[in-house]
Amino acid sequence: MTQPERENQGENESLDSCDRRILAVIDQLHDRDDPIPDDLNERVLFALELEAELDARVAGISRPTEFTLVRGDTELAVGQGDPASITFDCEAITVMVTPRPSTLQELRLDGWIGPEGTYVVELRNPEGTRKATTDESGRFVLEGLPHGEMFQLVIRPDETLQREGLPAVVVTPAVRL
Repeated sequence: MTQPERENQGENESLDSCDRRILAVIDQLHDRDDPIPDDLNERVLFALELEAELDARVAGISRPTEFTLVRGDTELAVGQGDPASITFDCEAITVMVTPRPSTLQELRLDGWIGPEGTYVVELRNPEGTRKATTDESGRFVLEGLPHGEMFQLVIRPDETLQREGLPAVVVTPAVRL
């Protein structure tokens, strides 16, 4: 009894045209059904940078609840704050940012940090890093930011706030402007 020709093929054999066609079809299926996210590199860099910040607290995105006011037969939904605002919070700090257009391709980011005090705010995005210092009330502004880019905030409270128990570093998740 003769052995089929396939049994003599080892795993170290080079690919033939049939193998290449099969791999091409698999590649097309992956591209169609499970494409690589456009921001994969940014996500990986965020995770690596977060690991580098060993003592960092991660602030989550807070979703404000909607209130519904009822008057007679009419319901009126009232949202909390500006719909474009994003709120991040952790056990010690709350950060609210509101992106606003400043030119056709740029944004201005108005931000507030609580509890009140002085913080250094670092905005990281694929184009680099920008820094701002808050006023005593925790307010800051960053201008000339690219529209549509991912960004992450790194917040460092001043020494007085750290002595009061705030962490040395708070990092937000990366979000798109």
